[in-house]
Amino acid sequence: MLRFFKIFILQLSFIWLFFLPMQSFAENIDFKDFKLTGSASNFQVNTRVEFELTEYLRNALQNGISLNARIQFRLGKHNSWWFNDDTPLLTVTYQLKYHALSRHYLLSRNDTNQHWNFSNLPSAIRKLSELRKYSLPDITKSLEDGEYYILAAADMAPSSLGLPLRFQSLFSDQYKLTSEGVLWPLP
Repeated sequence: MLRFFKIFILQLSFIWLFFLPMQSFAENIDFKDFKLTGSASNFQVNTRVEFELTEYLRNALQNGISLNARIQFRLGKHNSWWFNDDTPLLTVTYQLKYHALSRHYLLSRNDTNQHWNFSNLPSAIRKLSELRKYSLPDITKSLEDGEYYILAAADMAPSSLGLPLRFQSLFSDQYKLTSEGVLWPLP
């Protein structure tokens, strides 16, 4: 009976150590309602990106560290023999800060130099999450024969990490958020 109990505890600890951490940090950023409309000369993107901040990122934001978020769009081409080829189209970058004196969240979009103020974090995240009628650059010159797609991916990380956390961030997902991305085939 004691031997059975030891084996059971060993198996349970194995599951706890290896599978639970992967599932708890598997999806921190998720694309919802991704739509690509228009033609190759003027594609427009409509999407909502859901950011689920970890406890570490919430505390870092409250303690004065700004969070940098980016949404990347890439043009990809399927290859039948090797890895797919992709080229960057554009990147939308944001910076989210907390102003402790006024107790407001400051969101700035770096590519258009727009700024917004919010009284609570969910409102700031909601604004950060929406891209409506966003025009992609003209890709008609890049399209040749083959199957092409648009890949959208997002990530969020603090602007700075202390030296000990830089090493820990290589092995843990709690210090940054990443998405798997969305693949949208072109007609």
